[in-house]
Amino acid sequence: MQVSIETKEGLEREMLVEFPTSDINGEVNSRLQSLTKTAKINGFRPGKIPMSVIKKRYGGHVEAEVLNEKLQQSYFEAVNQEKLKPAGQPTIDMVDNDDKNIVKYKAVFEVYPEITPASFDGQAFEKANVTIGEEDIDSTVENIRKQNQTFTDVDRGAEEGDQVVVDFVGTIDGEAFKGNEGKQVPVTIGQGQMIEGFEEGIKGAKAGDEKTLNLKFPEDYHYKDVAGKNVDFAVTVSAVKEATLPELNDEFFTKFGVSEGGNDAFRAEVKKNMQLELDKAIDAKLKNQVMDTIIEINDVIAPKALVEEEAKNMAEQMQSQYQMQTQGDSQLQTSLFEDQATRRVTLGMILAELVKVNEITATPELVKEKINEMAESYENPQEVMDYYMSHKEKLAEIESFVLEEKIVDWACEQATIAEKDFSFTEFMNPKKDEEEA
Repeated sequence: MQVSIETKEGLEREMLVEFPTSDINGEVNSRLQSLTKTAKINGFRPGKIPMSVIKKRYGGHVEAEVLNEKLQQSYFEAVNQEKLKPAGQPTIDMVDNDDKNIVKYKAVFEVYPEITPASFDGQAFEKANVTIGEEDIDSTVENIRKQNQTFTDVDRGAEEGDQVVVDFVGTIDGEAFKGNEGKQVPVTIGQGQMIEGFEEGIKGAKAGDEKTLNLKFPEDYHYKDVAGKNVDFAVTVSAVKEATLPELNDEFFTKFGVSEGGNDAFRAEVKKNMQLELDKAIDAKLKNQVMDTIIEINDVIAPKALVEEEAKNMAEQMQSQYQMQTQGDSQLQTSLFEDQATRRVTLGMILAELVKVNEITATPELVKEKINEMAESYENPQEVMDYYMSHKEKLAEIESFVLEEKIVDWACEQATIAEKDFSFTEFMNPKKDEEEA
């Protein structure tokens, strides 16, 4: 087998491969010979079919089958021989050849880039220092009460905080669109669950009222066919319900697993859960800084084939999440995720090299510890543990997560860490805090 490599633009390579036709002919003859013993053709006794008949009936199919297998085999042998690391599947085309004793083909593919991770010397990261105050606990307790509020029918116009039950039909230029109807939809005024203007538009409405709302979908709306377009909603109000917050008493505390200690014990449990969420948020923010820096200081080109595959997967996940069907050109859909897919692929390659170069490992003990940590927040932790431990793909996900955590730890050891003080609200709800300011 002869192999020659030509470097194209970027990571693309063109590989020309030649091998003797005899490599195929021998296998074709062997398979046809086997068919003389097993084939069933009318007019011939089993095992007595002449080779000429077998060739006429099956020759073309067998030759194509053997050629395809040989192309795949020789391709992998060639890339191993040339010490190449293909990224994605190749495009293989036969090359016209006057010499019938030679099979020649061209394979075009991308290779993984050579990566030498940059040093973290001189890098600096900011780590949040947050204290949970009594007013933060007060606010969280109030949110918990709102999440458990009950609603009672009232005979008056809808006000802020009321739940309004509506039927609606939306049209764009008089035409219906996907997901344009809703029946008996509960809308709590002030929660922002509908597009801008909808909740404000039903303020003051009573049960039985009908209203027409002239609104506009956001430019970044997840369903692209209606994003940025004007829409008319015909709304019928079925009921207006007033919210009633639950009392902070033993009955309420018991619902959250606090059977003794009253209000003080409940607040302590709330603070404990707030601290858990806060710790996760602090770690996540630090991790994002590290990952952003890894991409910034490493000049790495992502193979187009891997980016396209990742973008395709992301588009399919989003379509499944929103129960959408592919609209129009699938390439247009995947292009929406190209930047994010490029980041994921690029980061994944650099992290893999950092793990290799620095001999970073995720031991079974660390993986099990992480699963146990995750399982603690569930009602039956052991079931969660058993689920992850019995599914290899889930274990692999946790292992990757642990490796990323260890890379963050490693990066922070190389860099400078500066602490910055935040209030709980400022850190956990930065956008809300900015709006109020």
